[in-house]
Amino acid sequence: MYDLIIIGAGAAGLTAARALSHRKLCIVEARDRIGGRIHSLHFDDLPLPIELGAEFIHGEAKDTFAIVDSAALLTYRLPDDHSWSSNNTWRSIDKLWESLDALLERAGNSKRDRSFADFLRTQRLTPMMRKLARNFVEGYHAAHADRISAKTMSAISDAQFRIAGGYDSLTNWLRSGISTTNSLRLGSLVKEIRWKRGRVEVDCETNHTTETLRARAALITIPLGVWKAPTDQTGAIRFVPELRAKQKALDHLEVGHVVKITFRFREPFWKQPFNFVHCDDRFLPTWWTSAPARSPLLTGWAGGHAADALLAEGPEAMIDRAIDAMSRIFGTRRSRIARTLVTAWTHDWQSDPLSRGAYSYAAVGGSHAHAELAKPIQSTLFFAGEATSSDQTGTVAGAIASGLRAARQIQ
Repeated sequence: MYDLIIIGAGAAGLTAARALSHRKLCIVEARDRIGGRIHSLHFDDLPLPIELGAEFIHGEAKDTFAIVDSAALLTYRLPDDHSWSSNNTWRSIDKLWESLDALLERAGNSKRDRSFADFLRTQRLTPMMRKLARNFVEGYHAAHADRISAKTMSAISDAQFRIAGGYDSLTNWLRSGISTTNSLRLGSLVKEIRWKRGRVEVDCETNHTTETLRARAALITIPLGVWKAPTDQTGAIRFVPELRAKQKALDHLEVGHVVKITFRFREPFWKQPFNFVHCDDRFLPTWWTSAPARSPLLTGWAGGHAADALLAEGPEAMIDRAIDAMSRIFGTRRSRIARTLVTAWTHDWQSDPLSRGAYSYAAVGGSHAHAELAKPIQSTLFFAGEATSSDQTGTVAGAIASGLRAARQIQ
């Protein structure tokens, strides 16, 4: 009998496990690795990791930087350099964050809740700023602008950071602080959780063998896409009895869609150093380099409707669409880009049965849904993960903060 079973070894689950390491714990993770939607690839001939999932620390996230400092992780701030590309012409976007913050603050202060797309139609903006604002909300929140709640909008910090050694160095540090007397079960798929006050039974499948684990409580840190999956699908979890208290919150939360493709070239083909470039491309409206580090890496990003359009093209066509976008944005012949391209990396988080999407956002009418999902049930079932964070939704920082919050509730 364990004191606590933690379901999920992503940032939230590992943070809670480290904080509660003095208790008798069992951490159950369906993947064969820790990290969840943090997935860093390392190559001997590349100075920087490839981040298939989370890449940035957004703003001065207190709890995240407490880990960064304790683990002595080299972290650097990105240049605040944003450009808009149109008709082979680049222009610097002046006062990007000031303009966006003012707009998002007005959206969040709306008297009635409505979609961000509806809100945007009421604003007097330049054509570029209108496109940029929509692309930003769909990209940053992985959201569909016609579904996301305008009331959940708030100012975004202009300070963005990377962990030089890879985001997995953070999760590895979290894991290293979990007592070796506690159990970490990788490749163990939770199928069913039976619960009553003060007791849980968790059925796990490992190598086609089912085992039942027992504890006094459980901490659930699964992604929203897994929460919402029908119980007969791979990765879904059946609760007995059902968690009816959570259904309203789940109904008002949406699973975001994202496509992220990182390209490696023999040498940079872009004419000048830059950090972020934005455009009105249907498929990939946002691109960035590894600046201020210098490398032959270029990342394309699509969220919301752009991600849906790109995913509909299929895996092989996605690369072609990306090269088309690069040719237009950088004013470089498509043939030259294709010749210098070495390889590309991506991961379809939407089709991944253990994530079923990127991260969460609140639909219209769901401005309190994240907080509702976070509430414990009968001091027996506890909840963490970015989908339970109201103020840092969709971020590793939100997952870490939620893991600490859950640990305090369980203490």
